[in-house]
Parts: sequence; structure tokens; C-alpha cells
Amino acid sequence: MHRTFILPTRNLGTTQGDTPYHFTHQNPLAPDFASAIVPSAHTTAWAGWLDEAADPARGLFPSDHRLWTTGLESLRQSLASFDAVLSERDAYLSLRPACGLVLSDPHSVAALLNESPSGRLHILVDPVAMLTPEMAAHAEVHLPRMLDKLGNFEAVSAIVLSGYEPTSDDRLTHRPLAENESFDRVLIEAWQQSAFAQRDVVVLSDACKALIERARIA
Repeated sequence: MHRTFILPTRNLGTTQGDTPYHFTHQNPLAPDFASAIVPSAHTTAWAGWLDEAADPARGLFPSDHRLWTTGLESLRQSLASFDAVLSERDAYLSLRPACGLVLSDPHSVAALLNESPSGRLHILVDPVAMLTPEMAAHAEVHLPRMLDKLGNFEAVSAIVLSGYEPTSDDRLTHRPLAENESFDRVLIEAWQQSAFAQRDVVVLSDACKALIERARIA
């Protein structure tokens, strides 16, 4: 059964409350990441970064050429090494793709899931984190394509629905959904017409939850 969860921290860091999703800012490529895996829950982490200048608490990840060379294989090896811990703790790991991470777009997510290193791996898709300002300006093209491709994978089990604000020429940050914003309307419509309408949703406020619940029955 699909559910809607409120996680009011803008970049979805460590949270409290009645939710199966436990967010961490630890790097799944780090040797000690297994210590962050919460028993009987979905531990949710950014999808791996290599640049030491990254600021996961702010959702800022510089581009790094290694992402396109060794990044995916490094992430695959790390995830495989967590599989026994996930099984032992009856836990799941949800990775959250974003610009500047090993998983940054539908293509990289598909490349990982087509040969998934763990049956306990899920993806939390976050459209705002995966778009640049230029792409967001053409949301009516990019969002349906993104949700259509990722919706084919059952392991992509939840979605973050939020609006955006630009933070630089190539990065966005999150803000609560607003019905009068064109991007938000396009995102909601693309979500309604996708497989994600039957999957878990993460939003940033009570008002956003009410908006999504209305949209579910529209």
C-alpha cells in the first residue's frame, strides 16, 4: 500500500518520527558505512560520492570525472559487501541519486539495477536532486521521461515530490510544493501518470501531504 511521509528537513538528513525511512548523510562508499544501517528499516543515503569537498548535509556534490570511470563499479562492490549485514538486520538500503553522485540520472540507476548487487537495494528517486536548472526549465520533457524509465523498476520504490530553487548554474535545492508553480504542476501531473502514483511519496510539509493526497484521488 502506498503511503505519504513528511520529512521536513530540506535535504532529508537524519530524521526522527514514525517512518520506515531513516536518512543518513554517511557515504555508502565509505568503509564504515555498514554501521549506519538501521535494523528493520530502510536506511536511506545519498548514492555515493568521491570528491572530499562534498557537503551531504546541504546536498552539494561537486562533479568528479571518476564518477564516470570507476564510480559505478566501486558502488556495486560496496553494496555487495553490505548484503550480509542487510539480511542479518532484516534491513533495506535505499539510495537517493543526485547530480554529482555515482547515481545521478535514470541511465546510471538502470545500469546498477539491471545487475543489482543486492535484493535488499531500493532507490528513492528525487527529481529535483537529479535535475539542473536548465533541465528544470524544460520539466515537461525531462520529468515524464525520468519517471517512465525509473518506474519500470520495482526497486525504485519511492519518490520525493518537491519544488525547487536554484543554488548555482548547475544545481537545485528543495522547497515545499506549491500549486501555483508551473514546475510543481508538471511534476504532480507526471507523477499521477506514472507507476509512482502507487508507490511511497516523501514530501516536506503537512500542506504538501494534503496536496498529494488530493492529487491521488483526482
